[in-house]
Amino acid sequence: MGQEDKKRVLDKLQSGIMNADIPENEKNKLIKNFLHLKEQKINLMITGATGCGKSSTINALFNTEVAKVGVSVDPETMDITRYDLDNLVLWDTPGLGDGKEADNRHARNIIKKLNERDENGNLLIDLVLVILDGGTRDLGTSYELINSVIIPNLGDDKEGRILVAINQADAAMKGRYWNFDENKPEPPLVKFLDDKVISVQKRIKEGTGIDITPIYYSAGFKEEGMAQSRPYNLSKLLYYIVKYTPKEKRLSFVDNVNRNKQMWADNDDLEDYRKGILEEFAKTISECAMSGADIGGNIGSFFGGTGEAIGRALGGVVGAGLGVLKESIGTISSGCYITTATCEEYGKPDDCYELTSFRSFRDDWLINQPDGKELIDRYYKTAPKVVELINKQTNRTEIYHYLNDTYLAQCLKCIEEGDNEKCKILYISMMEYLYEEQNKWQ
Repeated sequence: MGQEDKKRVLDKLQSGIMNADIPENEKNKLIKNFLHLKEQKINLMITGATGCGKSSTINALFNTEVAKVGVSVDPETMDITRYDLDNLVLWDTPGLGDGKEADNRHARNIIKKLNERDENGNLLIDLVLVILDGGTRDLGTSYELINSVIIPNLGDDKEGRILVAINQADAAMKGRYWNFDENKPEPPLVKFLDDKVISVQKRIKEGTGIDITPIYYSAGFKEEGMAQSRPYNLSKLLYYIVKYTPKEKRLSFVDNVNRNKQMWADNDDLEDYRKGILEEFAKTISECAMSGADIGGNIGSFFGGTGEAIGRALGGVVGAGLGVLKESIGTISSGCYITTATCEEYGKPDDCYELTSFRSFRDDWLINQPDGKELIDRYYKTAPKVVELINKQTNRTEIYHYLNDTYLAQCLKCIEEGDNEKCKILYISMMEYLYEEQNKWQ
């Protein structure tokens, strides 16, 4: 997606409001609120010890070569570097651990920036992302940074303004127990990383009294001039960044999210992070853009995957806005691969009736069955490769039409009739068919 297309995402939201068939007084309220949201700047500070992977993380999340972005050195904080990506402002602090004198200078500059206020008298920095190096056992410098520099200077809402993320999860055990083919940790490494999360959480709690739960991820290794390798848990990292950002500022992320699908493909799948990100954006629309306007329905029911239309004209504006947001971050892995690929073959959008119904079946019924999670997990692990194989076949259109006519159309009918058990049987039959056929497509 080109830069011009990216900038059109928020413009589409605004256009939807302008063209809505709603009373002028309601339209004016929406436009006023939306323009206010559109003008909000997010100030995100990214800090950590030298070599923790700050630049790789920025590149992976926002698809920007930080060395090639318009760089400026803030004159008041000396060597904290500012990157302006539309209304997303990144404050990249120097790495700590290069000497006591330099570290003391950097600490003073970080403290000064954390206490800086904007033109409205509010603290400038919305969120501090502290990145730890998962490949080292010596985190003394990082603990000193978190416990003595950052947390004491976060103001009243300390737990809501800091996110701790352990990078280089793939190198946590020197590359051992990392499945390079599937780009994910194997059980011994998962346990090691989970233990590391608990250890970091405990050290921060002991030092500050603040309860913070870190996450772990891998930004993907990148050499200059080379493509970045696939990250792990990047969707999870973005989800928590968005969640911790003030609601009224979240839409500023929309135009800057990396559109490269591979950046978002591999996650621990403990949650549906794409759905979580969309839900956080939905809160911004419902609670901020629609403030003071009669939205005419419950946005939660529309967004939650039930497929219910809000019903009134203004509700349609909300729905259209969410559709644009889904389109803008549609590259973030959602797990609904076979059904999505089939619907795309028929020219249907991501929020079409069929996909909404299938996702509702999955999230509201199948997941609650004794074998539901096992079925869904197996599907998530194999479906992307199956779709990739289908798309390489010369008769791909014929395959997708067969899947639709034989399985998906029948599943949809079962869902509409409330026969979820029969839908589950069809679902299993389709997957068994695909598991067998994929050997022929290799």
